[in-house]
Parts: sequence; structure tokens; C-alpha cells
Amino acid sequence: MTRFFKYIFKVALFWILFFALHRLLFMIFNSGYSGDAGFGSLLASYAVGLRLDLSFTGYILLLTCVMQLITLPIIRRFEFTHLHWLHYVIIPVFMALMFANTNLYSYWGRHLDGEALGFLATPMVILASLQWWEVILFFVLLIVASWGTILIYIKWMKSGEEKSVSKMQPLPLVMAAFITLFTGALMIIPIRGSFGVAPINTGVAYFSQHMFANHSAINPLWNLFYSLKRLDATTRHYRFMDQEKAEKIFNKMMHQSGETQILINQPQPNVVVILLESFSAQVIGSMGGEAVTPNFDSLVPEGVLFNNIYAASDRSDKGLVAALAGYQVMPAYSIMQYPAKSQSLRFLPNKLKEGGFYDLTYMYGGDIGFKGMNSFVTLSGFEKVITINDFPRSTHGQKWGVHDEYTFERLIEEMSIAQSPYFQFYFTLSSHEPFDVPMDRVYDDPYLNSVFYTDQCLGDFFRSVKSKGLWDNTLFILIADHGVPGPARATSQMIERYHIPMLWTGGALAVKDTVISTIGSQTDMVSTLLNQLRLDDSEFPFSKNLLAEEVEEFAFFTYPDAFGLITPDLYKVYDNNAGRYIVFEGEATAIDSLKGKAYLQVLSLDHLNR
Repeated sequence: MTRFFKYIFKVALFWILFFALHRLLFMIFNSGYSGDAGFGSLLASYAVGLRLDLSFTGYILLLTCVMQLITLPIIRRFEFTHLHWLHYVIIPVFMALMFANTNLYSYWGRHLDGEALGFLATPMVILASLQWWEVILFFVLLIVASWGTILIYIKWMKSGEEKSVSKMQPLPLVMAAFITLFTGALMIIPIRGSFGVAPINTGVAYFSQHMFANHSAINPLWNLFYSLKRLDATTRHYRFMDQEKAEKIFNKMMHQSGETQILINQPQPNVVVILLESFSAQVIGSMGGEAVTPNFDSLVPEGVLFNNIYAASDRSDKGLVAALAGYQVMPAYSIMQYPAKSQSLRFLPNKLKEGGFYDLTYMYGGDIGFKGMNSFVTLSGFEKVITINDFPRSTHGQKWGVHDEYTFERLIEEMSIAQSPYFQFYFTLSSHEPFDVPMDRVYDDPYLNSVFYTDQCLGDFFRSVKSKGLWDNTLFILIADHGVPGPARATSQMIERYHIPMLWTGGALAVKDTVISTIGSQTDMVSTLLNQLRLDDSEFPFSKNLLAEEVEEFAFFTYPDAFGLITPDLYKVYDNNAGRYIVFEGEATAIDSLKGKAYLQVLSLDHLNR
């Protein structure tokens, strides 16, 4: 048994060192991309990238255990010759992929992914872009490097290797199989990279404002195989009509003109956005829902309620994209999980920083590694990020993270010390499944109970804000990240699933006790805010100014491989797999019936080009 454990340990160490050496070669070869990234940042990429290295090593060891388990009944002993041959095969394969990645990065500025492998369908195009000597040099280096690495592997693995023992009897053989199976099962730990809710993703590598340091931390093999799982989703272009026609319809939908209705009483107020987890309009009394949020409702007379806003999609990561980048997510995947694409987006925090705002702070009481949130937040330009690790364990719930009452208290602290005008973005957490809140049950429904709890925290927060003098020069924007089935038990095809609140309040408002019924999307918050601050919004093509004198009323949303469109006259949902509308309510002209398709076609091409 000890021979097997020793073998597994030596294999793991071999691959970790293999990835470490490649990271060094990658940084040297692509040093032109390093910019002003210092030695400390590049060195830190080793520590940050170790999690991805361990995760991919876990996959290799799992494959090793599976092969051992298959062959154990045949050879009836812990013999490793056949396992060595597994590594003799994968070493040159992985070496080729990593060499290709290092070279391609010098052209693309991003790692090899599933989308890039699509070029293999046209190999002549690839060869046409290379000099003949580059092709020869690639294969020569590959052969030499692979052979040298295999020799090192042989020397390392066979040094001190004990000779094969005699064949096992049935009982020891069963024990050996169990040990092998158990060892393979343990590999799930490094593969997931976490004991928490969120499995590891490339977002963990984004720790620095220097993009090259982040890219150096990424394990290119892990990144490639991760992207292959979503190859169809990320490379799909939804095409329903001629592209020129689609763009014409889309541009008309997004057209806005005339004067903007100004709601604020000062040119540069402090701005605090509170993204409310799962706050559906179904539970907000002031929007016609169940009266679960008395504190939210009490703020409506002191602000402006946009009561016809719809979520961009159905999950938190997608709502975050809409709120921070004013960008619509695709039906089948979230761009937040693909830093190579999301890094080309324009972000609200960066735009506000250019406009003179300070202390850009992001606060979330959960695991910021969830679905690539950390990379997205880093790319957004936040200067300070506060997460679960910044709170004592006593403030945590059983599963997701810090209870909202403690994060609201921290938000007040951050506002109190921030330099004006500041921008703070706070994402609540307690109303997320499993709705674990530290209070006695008020509602039998755990979702309603959690919303009630967060609403109580919201009320305490604003009472404290007013008492501490933080209300007067601040604009607060309260908006949900997405809807939920809620009391209506709304399915993905139902409009109630996406109806969410957006409330603007605070002492910086010149207009109060007002309801705006213009139909809009969660993505529109970005453009609407920028226009209030008299900042250019032209870099946010999927966000519109809801307070423009002339603006087309509509909201577009997606859920897995389907999209919906809401206008004053119709509501429709199109299922891409079925190739048809599965909901179509209201009157529609010929152009109206094409609007949703045109929007998705333009959107999908924009995604492909990122």
C-alpha cells in the first residue's frame, strides 16, 4: 500500500513542478505583455495559480487511479509500469498544448480555449499564418522537450522504487482495490478546489490589476478543458436574419434622443448601489406583491420607484453582469465565467473613476470565487473588495456566508470613511437559498422569511444612515439581482419570474414620491445613472437611458437557450431548442415579431467577437 501512496505523491509533485516551470517559460516568452507588472505580482501568480495547478493535477491523479483500478484484477499487484506509459503519452500531448498556448498568447493576449480549437477545423488557415520554419521549430522543440521531460520523469519516478511484490491473494486484492478507489475519490477535493459551495474556476487567478499577472496564474490546460465543456455555448451565433437587418432593428430599439429628466440635486453625489439578492416584485407591497418588505416600501415616498424593470436573466452571476457592465448575458452561459471575454467589457466602476469618483468599493458577504465573481470584480475596477474573509466566523450563516445585518453595518463603516464623491456596491446574501437567517420564523415560507429579514436589515441601515449624516449627499440605488419563482411559482417562461424592483432614494434626489412606469431592463441602470451624472454612456451599447425624452420601452431577458421580450403591447418567449415561440401574448406587427431575434443575433455576435 505504501508503494502506491508514494507513487501518487511523486506523480503529483512531478506535475506541480511541470506547471511551475511552464509558468516561468510563459512569463519569459510573453514578457512584452507584462507592462508595469512588478516582480512581486509575477511571483504572486505562482501562489495564486497553485490552486488551478492542484486542480488539474487532481484530474491526472484521478485518471491514474482509474487505470490502476481497471488493471489491478489482471496483474494482481501494485505494479506501475502501465501507469508510467499513461504519463509517457500525456506528457507530449500536454507539452504540445502548452507550447501552442504560450505562442498564441503572444498574438491574442489570452489563453488557448475551446473557441480557439475551432480553428482546427481549418488547419490550412493556421498553417498559412505561420512561417515554415516556425512549424519545423515547433515540432523540433516539442520532440526535444517531451523526450527530456519523459527522461526526467523516469529518473524521478524510478529512483528508490521498490521492486514488484508477489501477486495478491483475494482479500488483500479487495483491500488494494478499495484503497485505490478511495484515493481516486479523494481527488475530488483538489479538483473542486474548495470545500464550499462554489467549485474552482479561472476567476480565482484574478488577483491583480495587472492583467498579465492574472493570466500567468492561470493553468492553461485547466483553462482549455474548462472552456471545452461550454464550447457550443460560447461559440454559438444565433442567426435568424441578415446581419444588416438585425443591426438595423437593434439600433432602432436602442435609439434614444431628447433631454434627460434629471432626478438629482447635485452634479456628483455619492453613489451606493445595493444589489438585493432574489428580491422579486412578487414580495414587494408597493409593486402589487405580498407586503413582505415594509421597510423597502417606506422608502418609496422618499424616492423614485421604477416599477416596470425586468431582470436580464435568472441567476446572480448574470444579474451582476447587467448591473456592473450594463451588458446582457447570453441564453446558455454567463460571460462572467469567462475572463478572457469579460475583460473586454466596459464597466460602471471604471467609468465612474474616470468621472472623478473615489473609494470604489465592492462588498459581498459570500465566497467571491463563486462563478468567477472575483475576476469580474477585479476587471470592473474596484479598488477595495470586502468578502466573507473580512468577517469573523461568528457572523457567518451555515452555508453561504455573512448574515446581511453584519454586512450592512460594514457598509456604513465604509461610507463613513470614504472620500467623496464615492461609489460603493453592496450585494446582499441572506435571501439566497437555503434562506438561512438569524431570526425567529415570521413566515412559514423560508424564502419570504429571508426577504423579510433582509428588509429589516435594510430598515436598520437607512435609519443609521440618516442619524450619521450619510443620507444628504448620497444617491442610493436598490435593485434586485434576479427574480424567483416566488409566491406565483413562476416558471422560466412566466413574466413574473423576471419582474424586479429598482428604487432610487437618498438626500441627493431632487424628485421624490414618484413612480416611473417605463418598461426597462436591469441593464438600463448603468446608462440611466451615467446620464444623471452627465457622463458618456456610448460604451454601453446594451444599456439605455430610461429617463431620455424619447426611448423605446422594452426589456429583454434570457434563460438557458431561450429568450423573452417585454414591450407595452406584447410579451413573448422564444425557445431556441424548439425553434419557435412558446409564449406570444398581445398584438404584434411584422417588425415587432423580429425584435427579440434581432437583439439576440446582435448580442451573440458581440459575444463571439470578444
